[in-house]
Amino acid sequence: MAPSPLALVPRALPRALPRPDADLAARLLRQGYDAVPRARAAAGGAREFPARLLGRRTHVVVGEEGSRLLYDGDVVHRSGAVPPPLAHLLFGRGAVHGLDGAEHRERKALLMAVLDPTSVDSLVRDASRRVAAAAEGWVGGPPVRVHDALVEEYGAAVLGWAGVLADPADEGEDEARRRARQLAQVVDGFGGAGTAYARAWAARLRTQRWLASVVHAVRAGRTGAPAGSALALLAASDLDDRTAAVELHNVVRPTVAVARLGTFGALRLVDDPALAARLAADGTPEDPGPLATSCAHEVRRTTPFVPALTAVAHGTAEHAGRTVRPGDRVLLDVPGTDADPRTFDDPEAFRADRFLDGLPGEHALVPQGGGDVATGHRCPGERLTVGLLAGTLVALARAGLRVPEGAPAPEVDRSRVPTLPGGGLLVVAAGTPEGMH
Repeated sequence: MAPSPLALVPRALPRALPRPDADLAARLLRQGYDAVPRARAAAGGAREFPARLLGRRTHVVVGEEGSRLLYDGDVVHRSGAVPPPLAHLLFGRGAVHGLDGAEHRERKALLMAVLDPTSVDSLVRDASRRVAAAAEGWVGGPPVRVHDALVEEYGAAVLGWAGVLADPADEGEDEARRRARQLAQVVDGFGGAGTAYARAWAARLRTQRWLASVVHAVRAGRTGAPAGSALALLAASDLDDRTAAVELHNVVRPTVAVARLGTFGALRLVDDPALAARLAADGTPEDPGPLATSCAHEVRRTTPFVPALTAVAHGTAEHAGRTVRPGDRVLLDVPGTDADPRTFDDPEAFRADRFLDGLPGEHALVPQGGGDVATGHRCPGERLTVGLLAGTLVALARAGLRVPEGAPAPEVDRSRVPTLPGGGLLVVAAGTPEGMH
């Protein structure tokens, strides 16, 4: 099969483009992952360049040094960095993502306790078992949409792990899967894509009210929460019901969102049966080997969730020959950083074994943010994402995924944020990857 148009790395674009002064916000809505490369081309092709975002002077930065600037707390802060219509939809009002200073450190410490590595690893194993069992059931059956299936398996696992729907015998797997689909709707619309944005807000309000009622019920003594669970820890915090529910949402929703990465990983397996055969033999879904972990990082590198990350300056700094002043925005080109030739050899190539010898610095690979995960704004769920994706790759590789006979090759809409292989990737399972005996 011909390679799919998968990687969200910058493409070579002509420099003569219309409207070089277009606001980056409008570009991001219209052009998605191509917005920053097109703005760069319109600005003359400079690696880093000035622009405007929501009418405010903006410094577009890229690479390791650009990430260091974005996460320099002495120069920038997160408050007001993401426009409220998007920030409140995806993260919720009052979430850790918009905090700074001591308040951010205290909230981050709480979330790091919730995402204790031992507890996270148990979630990863359970979710990987679920995916493996589901994929075995696909063999010889009708076509399956990978994204939808992963949403349901990840959702059932994380909602049980978090203590929200701890007993399927009482509340039913169907309820967990229904809630997982709602959480996936929130993720689907955060980029402001047409009617998906409205559907996302409706799903956000439903899931937020539900989680707040769960927290309140625990605090009122009407229900219990498993000891050490995310629900127990957040209910025991001094956050009000609404804010505790916001952070609980920020634990369970991103786990469901990993289904997008899992779908891109599945597309790699469909396009490269030899890779699927290697991964099928690399450990087990519950205990994947080093190749699966390296491949998980490469999937994250080539298909980052967002095209850019932003912050607002509250101090002054010199960067790339320009002065960053209070009130300016700093915008990090995420795909450009993850495909920076100063860091990665042949960055546009997908190499499953690229990270077998380790990862680059904490500001060089930024699909989930840069800097220190414990104290900075790097996503605290990164360990979960990598582990879950590695286990999923092994499970799906063993299923021998194929595009159904006569179906068109999956395409990726780069203008849509967040994106997916077309239709959520429709596949059939042959049972054994080509090349594996």
